[in-house]
Amino acid sequence: MEFVAAAHAVIVRGKGDDVTQARSRNSLLRLFGSPQELLSKAHADLGRLVAALSRGEQRAALWALMDCAIAVFHTGDWIRATHTDHHAASLRFARSSQRIRIVRDICHAAKHGDLTWKPAQVAAHGPTVVKLEYQRGLGEQRQASVWVTTNDQSRHDVVDVLHRAISEWTQFLDQRGV
Repeated sequence: MEFVAAAHAVIVRGKGDDVTQARSRNSLLRLFGSPQELLSKAHADLGRLVAALSRGEQRAALWALMDCAIAVFHTGDWIRATHTDHHAASLRFARSSQRIRIVRDICHAAKHGDLTWKPAQVAAHGPTVVKLEYQRGLGEQRQASVWVTTNDQSRHDVVDVLHRAISEWTQFLDQRGV
């Protein structure tokens, strides 16, 4: 129960403990003490994705994709929880970045098993990804790839999207001295 209270204090920000006190009560929250640390994890997850794709290991690739997408997208949550002065700017930034919106939709698909959106979600966020596909390597080449098709019918290599989204968040943090 203490974990729930500590996590709630970090996410909600207010009404009692500050973020530092909440983290000090729970060692799990200290694992990712900053948005940069979460991006470091995302970068490692991206490495796992690339390695799994190079071996043509679909299950391992999809697990790494899910882990990386969750870390990249939820970096915004960590910024808003730990640096409230950048709350509005991080929301605007995430909404304005096509790559981060693509990553958001991959997170949504990973959590729910598909890319369908409820009408209220479409009205609030608008889907960006309409198709997510894993392509096996041809012939003896085992190198596989993951592609997304967006609502404008453009196709994007997911590894590139994730790499650039990590770079975008890193630049956002660097520009603000976070």
